Amino acid sequence: MFDVVIPAAAMAFLGAFVVGLVLMWMRRPIEGIGRDRNDSNAVQASHVGEPLRLGGVAVFAGLLFGSVLLRNQSSGEFTILLLVATVPVFLAGLAEDLGHLVSPAGRFIASLFSAAVAVVLLDIWIQEPDLPGLAAVFSTPMIAIVITILFAGFYCHSVNLIDGMNGLSSVVVISSALGIAVVAADADLGQISALALLLAAAMAGFLLFNWPKSFLILGDAGAYGVGHVLVWLAIGLGELAPSTPTASILLILFWPLADTLHTIFRRLFAGQSVLKPDRMHLHQKIRRGLEIAVIGTGKRELSNPATTLLMVPMTALPVIAGVALKDNVAMAWLALGVFAIAFSSLHVAITAVVRARRRRGGEPDAID
Repeated sequence: MFDVVIPAAAMAFLGAFVVGLVLMWMRRPIEGIGRDRNDSNAVQASHVGEPLRLGGVAVFAGLLFGSVLLRNQSSGEFTILLLVATVPVFLAGLAEDLGHLVSPAGRFIASLFSAAVAVVLLDIWIQEPDLPGLAAVFSTPMIAIVITILFAGFYCHSVNLIDGMNGLSSVVVISSALGIAVVAADADLGQISALALLLAAAMAGFLLFNWPKSFLILGDAGAYGVGHVLVWLAIGLGELAPSTPTASILLILFWPLADTLHTIFRRLFAGQSVLKPDRMHLHQKIRRGLEIAVIGTGKRELSNPATTLLMVPMTALPVIAGVALKDNVAMAWLALGVFAIAFSSLHVAITAVVRARRRRGGEPDAID
């Protein structure tokens, strides 16, 4: 398989890189057809300046180029149907990226619609999670399909929340895609493994424009679109290779899920709206903590890429555990619980360390 997939992955990488160059060259006319979004003033903003929000166009161009090359060697039915199902959420995100504002609710609805299309086209949904008590819930197809659609839409939104830190979305998606590729190859799911490798390669081509300095960001088209492809590769893996532990798949998808779930519970416990953006995600805390404790305040051009570099092992370790425990259900669930606790503990630890540092310096202790 690899003698076919490697040239296609190289095409995906080069395609994303070349289209990224074209987008940079055409930035002025592109901005002429869009509307000013003034993203740098958003409360949750972590990037420097106003990078072009069309990185998703480069990624999906690379993904399509690689898929066309791969199609000469196989039917590619799964790939074609999955990419078709991605169109609604990609277009909704693209409209937002060009300044034709689509509300978060509108983008979430688009992600649900794309998920519903994927269920119909792929004839796949979550049916047999290996957690005691859930089998009865998922035994009713309609309930299982609704939960699958909601989970897929939730994951798309979760990927979007990590797009502001230079390179972070790329690191997370590449590591997760590679994890899926390894497990799918071991289960003889060639199309899923190949498409996951193409996604990793296309994201690597985009990464060259997104780290250490950000000239392009994924934008909503890219984040929601990539999230859709990634989560359906994972769902397809889980259903077509049912011996793969559910917890193993969740570990491979871990970082965006943990970040968003922690944010929801944190805001609920604080009596805040779960829909209102803030800058208390873990990657934002780490960036500000680096500025306060190491780099110096007001140096976001250094703290932003440094944050991603620091987080590479954090985001990769759950994926590695998911792959390593793909044949051990009990240990996979145990590892998932350990990583969930570690994620929440890291939030608390960073906040405590930064507050202590600020008190010693006679500054206000709030990290936000």
